[in-house]
Amino acid sequence: MHIVVNNPLLVATFVIVMLLVWGLAIIHLEPRPRRQRSQSPVRGQAPIRKRPSISKKDIPKVNGRIPSWQKDPGARVANKYGRARSPEWPRVAHEHLRHEPACVVCGHLGKGLQVHHIKPFHLFPELELDPNNLITLCEIKGRTHHLLIGHLDDWESYNKRVREDTKLYSHQSATAIKANPHWQKEVAQRPMP
Repeated sequence: MHIVVNNPLLVATFVIVMLLVWGLAIIHLEPRPRRQRSQSPVRGQAPIRKRPSISKKDIPKVNGRIPSWQKDPGARVANKYGRARSPEWPRVAHEHLRHEPACVVCGHLGKGLQVHHIKPFHLFPELELDPNNLITLCEIKGRTHHLLIGHLDDWESYNKRVREDTKLYSHQSATAIKANPHWQKEVAQRPMP
């Protein structure tokens, strides 16, 4: 089948439309630059603190493997104070997650859940395996309830009022929690070993 068009204006219009479609397709195929997060805090918000990023190559290996205590912030802090997790800890943590399978603050299920010690085991070793000293918190992007509520934004600290605060900050994002004057006051008075 062969189509003959005798109208040059129609041909020119068709060519222009095809060039526009082709140009738009190319524009949408190019990768877009990612927006940078603003580093300046919002008025009334706690200043943004950069946590040192630890890459896997910076973590010392034992027999070619990264020790489990290096991947676990609580175990890393405890190791700094000369304490090690009990061999029973994985079993106790697993049992706790069966009874409390979601973040107490936001209800998140799945990856990113962590079993938090209300009283840290490097300071209270006798409470490490006590089920009454455990609570489920999440550590996922945009929430970080384990760090913000359980440790008041410092892994070496802890929150004596963590159970009450889980209700106070229920379903709030990390940004909203950091902007809360009550949380800022707690951070200023957090216990440090």
